[in-house]
Amino acid sequence: MALFDDHLTWCRVQVEGRPAAYGLGGADGPPVVFLHGWALGSRAYKRAIKRLTTRGCQVYAPAMPSFGGTADLPSADRNLDGYARWVADFMSAVGIDEPALVIGHSFGGGVAIKLAHLQPDLVRYLVLLNAVGSVAPRPPWEWLGGFARELWPLPQAVEMVQAVGADVVPNLVRNPVGLVRVARLAQLADLRSESADLRASNMPVLVLTSEGDSVIPRDAFETLCDAVGTNGRVVSGRHCWLLADPDSFGEAMAAVVDVQVAVHNTTRAATRAEEVLALLKKTNLSGRSARALVDSAPPLWLISESAGVLAGDLALCHPKLRPGEVRAVARTIEGSDSVRLTIVAADRRGLLADSAAVLASSRLSIANASAATWPRLNLALHSFVVEGGGRLRDPEWDELGERLRAMGSCGSAPIPLISSSRSARITVQGGAGGDRSMVTITQRDHLGLLSSLCRAFSALGANIESLHARTVNGTARDMFLVVGDVDAEALRRLLDKGRPNRSYSAQDLHPSGILRAAPVLSEN
Repeated sequence: MALFDDHLTWCRVQVEGRPAAYGLGGADGPPVVFLHGWALGSRAYKRAIKRLTTRGCQVYAPAMPSFGGTADLPSADRNLDGYARWVADFMSAVGIDEPALVIGHSFGGGVAIKLAHLQPDLVRYLVLLNAVGSVAPRPPWEWLGGFARELWPLPQAVEMVQAVGADVVPNLVRNPVGLVRVARLAQLADLRSESADLRASNMPVLVLTSEGDSVIPRDAFETLCDAVGTNGRVVSGRHCWLLADPDSFGEAMAAVVDVQVAVHNTTRAATRAEEVLALLKKTNLSGRSARALVDSAPPLWLISESAGVLAGDLALCHPKLRPGEVRAVARTIEGSDSVRLTIVAADRRGLLADSAAVLASSRLSIANASAATWPRLNLALHSFVVEGGGRLRDPEWDELGERLRAMGSCGSAPIPLISSSRSARITVQGGAGGDRSMVTITQRDHLGLLSSLCRAFSALGANIESLHARTVNGTARDMFLVVGDVDAEALRRLLDKGRPNRSYSAQDLHPSGILRAAPVLSEN
């Protein structure tokens, strides 16, 4: 299971009995359905879509009928209603089982309006980008001229050509008649009545256009805003601004996406909590203890794994820990040589860094990790998916166990920082006077990375409440929920003081089994 994957995977599925192509990116976040513009497909938008997946969304970007290798609609359904019904059937075919954030650009915006009007139960939030829907009929050459002006003169002309080249040329070769037919459909689209109905139903809608759009006139944008009942927003750029400048798209979408991710995670955490409680009834953990653990568990931890895995981890908390006790269990992961190692101990600052460092000292790579703390119970639970753990021999497991047990009877030893932040992306959400900050750090993975990051938080005086870390294709994305504010630049400066990566050996260890102190941190 992966909380994130910001790469688009190209997939195929049967929709209404016909083949359809789509891009899929992200995992475990709120579903987003991204509907492309005329003559394009999902590939042209991959840089823009990445701005959504890196914020925690799971994006489905279908190539709509007549584009990107997706079959044409039957002749009777070649209208906006037919396209909207096709999108609804696509959502069912790929297994989207909750209302989605639906984003439509240009022609895709018109389809999105129709979808929200015909099946509002499928749409949680609607975003319309330079959308058709209130454009008076114009000669075809005016539309073509508008699209030509998109590419020249334009500072990002090279980026634009690269973005659209993967879709436009194949579409022209495969289905030129379909492109002409859909262009005419977009020209004649008048969705003012449907938009007014959305306003009456209180559907949340964000409408954006760009100041240099030569395809959709400004008065058409204003008419659409009036019908929907919103002021709309104007960004810089032209009709295809999100292809030329995906960072601006990411900034424009940030507030909407962050709210949707937060709502989605809160809902999932509540559902997951009930599932975990039901499973814990089958264990020796008392109902009262189980309720106390689950009700106060961090939401980030509750969405980190399946209910069965979480329940199995919590069962390790019974009976109550003895003073200085560290409890651990390793479970093999079927079909791999990886092992899931779960550790329960009395909480203290630096404990997560120490437990991750003990694994690094045994040259064990952490593929996935999750952690939660219960301050009132003075309890910490850490879980690691350890690559190659299945190959360890019994004496090696015994030695690892001794090192982990030693963590409960000694103080926190400074751990060498071996990460470099030069390639890291650090984002901080929350804080600024609040009681919690969500810190996400993305960079190339290497041995000891997690322990180094945890030690950096400790050096800044930040307590890690929960963690959800994943490594996909060699890139680690570690999400920390910490108590208090975190200054991203201070964290980056601290990481910059780390020394180069090197291998751990037995000489790096105290007799206790924890890494030997290395005075490389400075708070100045």
